[in-house]
Amino acid sequence: MHPQDATSSRGLPGTLSAGLAIATATVLSILFVALDDGASGGTPLAILQSIIKLRNMKELVHGVAIASVLAYALGYATLATRLDLRRPLVLAGLTTYLIGCVAMIGATILDGFISSDVAAQFVSASPEGVKLGYNLIVFVGVALTDLAKLGWVLQALASIAWAWTLLEKRGFARAIGTIGLLSGGLVLAAVFSSGANMDMTAILSILIAQAVWNLAAASLLIRRKDFDAKAKDAGAGANSAVRFA
Repeated sequence: MHPQDATSSRGLPGTLSAGLAIATATVLSILFVALDDGASGGTPLAILQSIIKLRNMKELVHGVAIASVLAYALGYATLATRLDLRRPLVLAGLTTYLIGCVAMIGATILDGFISSDVAAQFVSASPEGVKLGYNLIVFVGVALTDLAKLGWVLQALASIAWAWTLLEKRGFARAIGTIGLLSGGLVLAAVFSSGANMDMTAILSILIAQAVWNLAAASLLIRRKDFDAKAKDAGAGANSAVRFA
């Protein structure tokens, strides 16, 4: 097979599937976040009972959230590969993003599984035990918030790193880079301006900014034109090297 044809036939495998993975995960995340509900009640016992009632739904919602994070990791690892992992900024972005994914999975496990297990463990205890269980739930809430904030910050920094690389291109890719810069900046601003407690406005701002960037990045991968052009250039270079060897 001709060297150029070999490179082109290999193309950039996984680019389309990676884009679809990011887009699908984004849509599912939006749908299932809307199904999530928080505990209610005026006493520690009522709050523990409320958490238990929501247990099945929270496990489903957060199970989908974990699957979505894994899909994002696959998609953005592909994007980073296409942007060239030999570039320090691109590699740093991927490393940062994957650590952010670990933090987000930790927050998801705390919120969707551990909090329910704690509630079930203490709901039938003595009044002192119920109070202890409630205090543990409060601690879990603080821990998951901090993990989520860490994950959001790391993922925002990664999007900014990749967006900066995309700004070197032209046309559609450059536009996606601009979206990445704006999205990452908005997420960082929302996290650092929220203080110890995040209100719903800050959380919604982060989720919307992330959704816009995710869909933009997905469209870039699905479109593939910039990456395919890069592959053809690499193939042409390889062909020239063979001719002049």
